[in-house]
Amino acid sequence: MFEILNSEEMRQFERRQFIKKNSYFYMQKAGNQVFKFINTNFKNKKPIIVLCGPGNNGGDGFVIANNLIKQGYSVDIYTYNNERNYKGDALKAYKGFKGKSKTINLFKLKKNALIVDALFGIGLKRNVKGILSKVFRIINQSKNYVVSVDIPSGVCSNTGKILGSAIKANFTISFHRKKIGHVIGVGKNFCGKVKVVDIGFSQKGIKSRYIENSPYLWKKYFPWKKKFDHKYSRGRVIVYGGQKEFTGATILSSLAALRTGTGSVKILCSKNTLQIYSIKFPSVLKEEINNIDQLEIFLKKEKITSFLIGPGAGIDKNIKEITKLILTKVKHVVLDADALTCFKGDLKSLYSLLDKNKIITPHIGEFDKIFPSINKNLSNIDKAFNAAKLIKSNIILKGPSTVIVSHDKKIAINDHASSELAVIGSGDVLSGLLVSLIGQKKMNPFLAGCAATWLHGDIAKNYGKGLIAEDIVKGIPSALRRLKDGRFAK
Repeated sequence: MFEILNSEEMRQFERRQFIKKNSYFYMQKAGNQVFKFINTNFKNKKPIIVLCGPGNNGGDGFVIANNLIKQGYSVDIYTYNNERNYKGDALKAYKGFKGKSKTINLFKLKKNALIVDALFGIGLKRNVKGILSKVFRIINQSKNYVVSVDIPSGVCSNTGKILGSAIKANFTISFHRKKIGHVIGVGKNFCGKVKVVDIGFSQKGIKSRYIENSPYLWKKYFPWKKKFDHKYSRGRVIVYGGQKEFTGATILSSLAALRTGTGSVKILCSKNTLQIYSIKFPSVLKEEINNIDQLEIFLKKEKITSFLIGPGAGIDKNIKEITKLILTKVKHVVLDADALTCFKGDLKSLYSLLDKNKIITPHIGEFDKIFPSINKNLSNIDKAFNAAKLIKSNIILKGPSTVIVSHDKKIAINDHASSELAVIGSGDVLSGLLVSLIGQKKMNPFLAGCAATWLHGDIAKNYGKGLIAEDIVKGIPSALRRLKDGRFAK
């Protein structure tokens, strides 16, 4: 189940399901699933407060409350509206509720009570304010556990943005598929642990342009070493060496490329850096290149599987001309950092030289420099999608939830990561992972981007606190073993 849905995609899919069975049947299934989660995970029968909104999310809440009362829980229900404001399935669930309720303006928090947030679901578009903001603040400042139904109230399901105010949940029980707001933006941190449950919808016929990054998407294409491989059959990666002050970035990328499985890595270095690379990194090949003419000769004679340029490269005029030459002469190229920002003021050249075999890996600051025409207020998903359409190439937009977009408009969202990756050199390691995976007889840039991003995050998640870039490189073998053995979260 790779698809992640936006609110409109989910609603369209629901309407098709409601033709087969009435919608109230699914509301009862949804409420039953949340009840089962609570009954399984909170067995001490602590008091429960259920907040029911005016729509179908509130209807789910009434079903949940009924089940809890039948099971012997002490339940308080607070409604956003009175009965005349409910309609459809929500009204049916309201009338079917056997207990008493109070309106939200009478809200009182019980110490240690479990909060069930069934106020607003994935359709919320307006900002939350007034009494609800006050209630949300009381809940968020307490130590009470919160279970949200489908998505925490106040989180936009399409962007992960907070709509004025939002409840911060410990657990979110989502129906059928994750929504975008679960995995991106600030809302990601408000969802807690997201559990997707089956409420009887068909597993076929889903149409979404969003995919959750997972090994199930790309593992079968992963270029594992085979019994009769040799170093050159495993690919020849070229890394353009950084300036004297930034050789560390090049070394991190090159180490990561070798660790990930490429057979040969060669660093292109100048007379000023050759000795540094020779001392610091004896196992990698080096070639002295001091000007663009020498580079052109090298590119004509060298067999190249993939090329990385950017980490520590510098942003002078020469780097732009060097990058243009590489993009022209080499099929599979990874562009990062300085190899992107050096085109500021000459973006047409960059756009024209990119194609389906290239991939760029900006963080948001670099992105805004090379795509100034794209609205900065858009979500990272929309930014990356619009950029990929503009350049007709592949892009990894790095961030807390990294977005990978293909030249043909596939969108993968990577939620398998850790905040520990916010450290200098982390992006250089990602570039090394990536350049090792792309090229002839390897993976296409989109799938390689998904694989590299997932492995990068997996290393960080398994390492814990205090991670630095060198630790990510050291963690590659263990991550590959977990991947090979299938020891990853389903």
